[in-house]
Amino acid sequence: MKCRFAPFIVFATSLAASQTIVDRTYVMRAETTTVDPYSGMSHMCVLIYPDGHYRLEKSFQSNNGGSPDERVYLDTLPEASMKQLQATLDDEKFQAVKTAEPKGGIVQDMDTLSVSVPREHLLQNISFMNARERKPFEKELKSFQEWLKALQKRKVPVAKNESANNCAAPG
Repeated sequence: MKCRFAPFIVFATSLAASQTIVDRTYVMRAETTTVDPYSGMSHMCVLIYPDGHYRLEKSFQSNNGGSPDERVYLDTLPEASMKQLQATLDDEKFQAVKTAEPKGGIVQDMDTLSVSVPREHLLQNISFMNARERKPFEKELKSFQEWLKALQKRKVPVAKNESANNCAAPG
């Protein structure tokens, strides 16, 4: 009699687990946008995959108009860099950072930072419109921002056959 219910219990347990686990098709996605009132707008995004491959896109839109200058870079992170990123993302203080949904509208001193990290049971989304909004989280974000700057300084050739897609995360 007990054996009839065992498969049901296993099925119900696996169903409950599958409903709460977030599929990690990527480790992290981040983007920044800064506006210089004299020259134009710079945008950067990066998507890091679990195997260390990444997609980095940089664009610049001049105040003079015209098409933006867009560049795509594809490469693999060195193991040490991947471990540093994972340690930063796994840090309890970084995981505790919570921000309100972006409101839109005109932003004074635009210097955005947005980060999405798939966690076991949710997608952590952090979004700041300017440096003033980031100020209360300076300590929690410091390691991540240093890692992001180091990534942008890496010497990687432009992937000429790739089109920019704003580092779209896999569906």
